Amino acid sequence: MSSQAIRRVRLLLVVVVVAWFFSPPAWRYAVPLWLPFVLALGLELEFLAGGLLRPARGPVEHDRGPQRADLERFGWAGEQPDEDDPTFWTSPPVPRRRAPPLRRVGASLVVVAFVALAAWGISIRRGWSALEHGTQTRIEHSLSAQAERIAGHPVRVRCDTKGTHVGAVQETDGIAEVGGRDAWLTPSICFRLYKLIDHKDTQAFSPTGRAIAVLAHEAWHLHGVSDEGVTNCYAFQSGVGVGVRLGLSRERARALMREQLATNGSDSSGDSRYVVPAGCSNGGRYDLDRSSSQFP
Repeated sequence: MSSQAIRRVRLLLVVVVVAWFFSPPAWRYAVPLWLPFVLALGLELEFLAGGLLRPARGPVEHDRGPQRADLERFGWAGEQPDEDDPTFWTSPPVPRRRAPPLRRVGASLVVVAFVALAAWGISIRRGWSALEHGTQTRIEHSLSAQAERIAGHPVRVRCDTKGTHVGAVQETDGIAEVGGRDAWLTPSICFRLYKLIDHKDTQAFSPTGRAIAVLAHEAWHLHGVSDEGVTNCYAFQSGVGVGVRLGLSRERARALMREQLATNGSDSSGDSRYVVPAGCSNGGRYDLDRSSSQFP
C-alpha cells in the first residue's frame, strides 16, 4: 500500500472513530469495541514494516543518461566522471539517507494512541454496560416477568451484551425460541426499557414504543406463535398492557403501540414477513379483544 493510500485510510479511520464516539448507543453496541483498534494497529504495523523493509526510492527520471540517484550514490554528482580516474572504479557508495527512527514510528504511534484512547472512552459509562450488575439483573427479572405473562409459562429474558444472539450481525433487536423459555434482547433495547422502568423516561417516543414492541414480540414467540406478521400484530396489542405495567399511562402506552402499528410497513425494512396481516384490525381475525372498540 502506498504512503498516500495509507494516509487516506488513516484519515478515514479517524473520522469513523470520531463518528462512532458520538453515535447513538445502539450503533456503538452494533460494532465490536476492538474492531477499530485492531484495524488501526494492523494498518500502522503494515506501514511501519513497509517503511523499514522497503528501500527508499528517489524520484523517477525519464532520461537515458545516468540518474541523479546513481550519481549521488556513486559520486561525481554535478560533473561528468572521468573513466580513467582510478577512484571511478574504487570509490565506495554514498550512504543511503534514512529518516530517523522516531520520525518513522511517530505518526503510527499517534494514530494507534488516538484510536486506543477513543476505544477506552467508548468502553466506559455507556448505555446498558454502564449499569451495575445488580441493576441489570433486576431489569432482566422485570422483563422476564412481563414476557412470562404473555408466554403463559416460565421464561427468561436476557440482554445479550456479547452480541452472540442479537445485534447488527443478526440484523435483529430480539430473538426467542418459539414455544421455548429463552429470549434475548439487544443492550440498546434493554437500556431503553430500563430508562422507562426506573426513570419513567418516555421522551424518546418512537424508541420507547419500539422497545416495548420488541419485548412483547419475543414473548409471543415464547408463547408459540411463529408467524412474524401475526406476532407483530399480537405484540402491538399486548404492548399496551406491558407499557402500563412498566409505568406508562394507558393513553400513552396505547399511543406508542398505535404508532408502531402505523409504521409497521416502513419499519419492516422490506421484509414482508414482518408486515401485519390484513386481519390485524379492530374486530378482525387477529384482534385479541373483540369486546373492545379500541385497537390496539
